[in-house]
Amino acid sequence: MINSNIVTISHVKKITYPDSSTLFRPSQFYPEYPFSEISKKSNEIYDAVRNTLYMLELDVDQYGSKNWNPLGDIIHQGDNVLIKPNMVMDINHNNTGGTLCLYTQPSVVAAIVDYICIALNGTGKIVIGDAPMQSCDFTKLCKDSGYDDMIRYYQKKDIDISLVDFRGLISTQRKGIREEKIIDSSIGCVVDLGINSEFYGIDENTSQRLRVTSYDPRILPQHHNGAVQEYFISKTVLNADVIINMPKPKTHRKAGFTAALKNFVGINVRKEYLPHHTEGDSAHGGDEYRKYSSVQKIEGILLDKKNMAISEHNYRYSRFFDIGVSVCRLLRKKSNYSEGSWYGNHTISRTITDLNKIVLYADKEGKMQKTEQRKILNVADMIISGEKEGPVAPSPKEVGMIIASQNPIYLDYVVCELMGFEPRKIPTLQCVIKNEKHLYSIGNTNPEDIILKSNKIDFNKKKVSDIIWGDFLKFEPTLGWKGHIERDT
Repeated sequence: MINSNIVTISHVKKITYPDSSTLFRPSQFYPEYPFSEISKKSNEIYDAVRNTLYMLELDVDQYGSKNWNPLGDIIHQGDNVLIKPNMVMDINHNNTGGTLCLYTQPSVVAAIVDYICIALNGTGKIVIGDAPMQSCDFTKLCKDSGYDDMIRYYQKKDIDISLVDFRGLISTQRKGIREEKIIDSSIGCVVDLGINSEFYGIDENTSQRLRVTSYDPRILPQHHNGAVQEYFISKTVLNADVIINMPKPKTHRKAGFTAALKNFVGINVRKEYLPHHTEGDSAHGGDEYRKYSSVQKIEGILLDKKNMAISEHNYRYSRFFDIGVSVCRLLRKKSNYSEGSWYGNHTISRTITDLNKIVLYADKEGKMQKTEQRKILNVADMIISGEKEGPVAPSPKEVGMIIASQNPIYLDYVVCELMGFEPRKIPTLQCVIKNEKHLYSIGNTNPEDIILKSNKIDFNKKKVSDIIWGDFLKFEPTLGWKGHIERDT
């Protein structure tokens, strides 16, 4: 059984990912390894993932033998297993950042797939899926990254595995303006949290002010209003018996940082159901920006009109409003932030908390149950992480770690601490902690209960409070969080 208090940190010496030419195979033959191909190039990533599973105390009695089955306690033969990586975008908007710090790398995923194959033993189904940003070229991402090569490797071995884009809406740029295309809404299921949503009880005015960047603002209030608190979740997610949550921890403009909890934003088919910020300044009940600004108010109105025009396929008007938005952005003070991209955003944290309730307690038909409906293991790719303007314009941060835990709150707490941030200043962590005694509790929330296990002596068998300043990775936050969340020396 998994000890839910353990957070494992597996550290590699050589901070690099193997490329797809190796098919992400291990560079040594382990007793339990289910295939025959071995890479001639070193693959420390595979070794780190394997070591992480061992340190989680999974099937320890069989470790070192051909019968070692570390995922056997959570994956049973015949299960539908979903791997949920972070595949946010195909290109880094930071022109010098590259993609190694942007999305979960397939070499990390491949090692987990091997152990899923051991547990399924020729049965069941594996899906790797995510809902990236609407403008992401999913085909390009899968080809360039090596995900396609990885999938073909397993399919040639008659393993039932597929790569799925959860999005029901995508957009493309044409003559400088975004054009939307609806794909297939039948791939999703509406899940209504009702009175158990973090948004239940907000007044009508606040409901009308909920926003998600780049989407028609008229849609969101229809799904978060009074007793109706709806999310549009992928049926693939709901059909899963087990989810291996594989985030790419990095800084995040709206949430401060992203790791296991935030990664479940990518289970949605239609993101118009996802409140990301509340229109207006903090003094008037909003969290879009800090101080009232007439220019920023006008910018918000024009942005809404632009998004409504795009939704109606009226691209001539959308281009007109886009010019107005650009003028406002030139005139306003950048220090006032925008689109909820600052430490005062208390909207996205509630959305994240709601989604984590759904992923644990919604059954295959999307109905909330009192008992957990699926098992979840979190394995984070922090070999090369991202700092500064994440999530879509991060700068590379060489960390060299694979971090894992059954408890997403504990994993996020440890990642937050290692980044050098104060957990008490992260709204998402505070929101899930407040939710602990809720009907849909996400997990234990006392950081003093966390047991660190690592091949790095600085962390092994220590509590989080034992980590000294010199062990912090000192991530640089995004501009909207800088000077607020960093831990004092």
